[in-house]
Amino acid sequence: MKLFLKKTIHKKIIIFFKNIKKNQKNKKNVKKILKKFIILIDPGHGGQDPGAVNSLGLQEKKITLKIGIKLKNLLKNSNLFYPVLTRNDDSYVSLKKRRDFLKNNHVSFLISIHVDSSKKKYVSGASIWITTNERMHREINNFIKDTKEHIYFPKNIQNLIQNKKYDLFLKKTILDLQFNNFQKMEINLSNYVFQQFKKIIKLDKITPNYASLGILSSINTPSMLIETGFITNFSEEKKLRTDEYQNKIANAIYMGLKNYFQDTFLSNLRDT
Repeated sequence: MKLFLKKTIHKKIIIFFKNIKKNQKNKKNVKKILKKFIILIDPGHGGQDPGAVNSLGLQEKKITLKIGIKLKNLLKNSNLFYPVLTRNDDSYVSLKKRRDFLKNNHVSFLISIHVDSSKKKYVSGASIWITTNERMHREINNFIKDTKEHIYFPKNIQNLIQNKKYDLFLKKTILDLQFNNFQKMEINLSNYVFQQFKKIIKLDKITPNYASLGILSSINTPSMLIETGFITNFSEEKKLRTDEYQNKIANAIYMGLKNYFQDTFLSNLRDT
């Protein structure tokens, strides 16, 4: 009986993804794919939450907002992207509101911008963070149990989630597969951003770190958190204050996004 169920579920999954492939080849869906990629830019902290503060009083929230706005302007001038900011001034945006935006909108990718700090003032460098497997599987399990929670999914996934004839195990399997695809996307995009960062900032390593962070745990959107340098390091703090360096950081993220989406998605469309 168990073997029969496994075969049946496996067959349903194959049929489901075959249907997605067929739909992607039809002209209407290709037109949808060719629309701009929506990039949600999340400048960390804001309002009563200053984030990290160094001994000179420089606040993380001010740097992240400036970099976020500069990144938005770069993306806005591109034919590839439609950028959206979680905040465009010194206002407080709760984690719930940031996550709700992801749940209810078709965001292609989330970039959360932060500045690091350390008690050891010699520590420096940029880093990229993505969510852990454990955190994402927990979020998926919570969603499967809570049938009232509304989350935006692409049409094919949405139809599956809402279809009562499919069992919970199948739904979880589909969402797990989607997360695996998101994680590959996050790792690949981080490589593109690292290639740009290498030109302007010290890197301890060129692979992403993993953390169980609320902002990175949306089950319907791939995401990454970028630490753009250490506010507690004298040399990096001095640069992070300047428009010139903020422009370099924003441009590095922009070029990473641009090169990744061009190489991955547009080349795939040309091959179909």
